[in-house]
Amino acid sequence: MSNSQRGARRRGDVSLVRRSGASLVVMAVVTGGALFSLGTSASASSKASPSSMVPAKIRATGKLRDMVNSPYTPMEYQATAGGAIVGFDIDVATALAKELKLKLVVTNTPNFAELIPAVESSRTDIVDSSVIDLTSRHGSIHFVDDFVTGTQFLGLNSSSSTLKSNSSLCGKTVALQSGTSYAAQIAALSKSICPSKKPIGTISVTSPPEQQTQVQIGRAVALAQGPEINGALELSQNGKWHVIGKTFNVLDYGIMFNKNDTQLGKAIQAGLNALIKNGTYNKILVKWHLSGDGVKVATIDKGGKG
Repeated sequence: MSNSQRGARRRGDVSLVRRSGASLVVMAVVTGGALFSLGTSASASSKASPSSMVPAKIRATGKLRDMVNSPYTPMEYQATAGGAIVGFDIDVATALAKELKLKLVVTNTPNFAELIPAVESSRTDIVDSSVIDLTSRHGSIHFVDDFVTGTQFLGLNSSSSTLKSNSSLCGKTVALQSGTSYAAQIAALSKSICPSKKPIGTISVTSPPEQQTQVQIGRAVALAQGPEINGALELSQNGKWHVIGKTFNVLDYGIMFNKNDTQLGKAIQAGLNALIKNGTYNKILVKWHLSGDGVKVATIDKGGKG
C-alpha cells in the first residue's frame, strides 16, 4: 500500500479514540515550542510571540514536560530497544517546545489510562500522545487539536479475508486497548448496524502489540485502532493484515493541558499555528507519511462524542 493510498483512505472516513498512561520513566530532553487561543480557532490577531505567552511558572523552569504512552507507532514508539521515543507526536511537541523557547522533557508511561490523571494532577504540563478530544473530557482538561483521525478495523488475511464490511463483524469479537473510548464507539456502531442478538463483542488489553496477539491466537477476529496506526502496521508487515470496512467516528487528537492552565493552552495554540504557518508542521506530516491527516489551523476543544 502506497503512502498516498494510506492518506486517501484515512481522510475518506476517519475518526479514533485513544489512550491514557501509568508509571513514568524520563526518556528524553529535547528542545520544542507552541502557540494558541482558548475555545476558538487561531489567535491570528495576537501580536504576542508564542514564547512570551508561556506562564511564568513554566518559563522559570525552562522546561515543557510531556507525558506519552508508547508504543503507538508511528505516533510514539522506540525505534530501537531502550532507545529514545520517536514519532509524529514527539516531533510536534519538540517543535512546539522550540517555538516556546523551552526544553521538552518526555516521560513514558506503559498505561494509557494514567495520561489524563497526570494532566489533572499537574504531574505533567502537557500530554501529546494521540488522545482524542472528546467533549466529555472537557471538565478537567482541555485540548489543542492537532491531528485528524478515526476508528478502523484490521484483520489478518490468513483468517479473516472474507470480512469486508463493518457489519461483517456482527457476532464476532474485536480487540481494543483499555483506557480508550473504542468500546463505547463500537457499542454505538454495533447498535446501529447489527441485529440485537449478534452485537460486535470486544476484549480489552493494555497495548497495541497485545491487540495483535489476541487476533493472531484467535481470541479476536480483528483489532480496532486509528487508521494512521493500522497503516503503519500494514507497511511493516506487508501482506499480513487487511482493513475491514470503513473508518468511522471522525474526531481529532489533541495536545492535553490542565483546565487551570488556560494561558499555557493559548501559548500551545499560538505555537502550533506558527508551525503551520512556517511549514514546520507540514514537514513533520510528510516525514511520517501522514499528509492527509493534518489540521489547517489549531483549535481548542473542538470536541466530539466518542
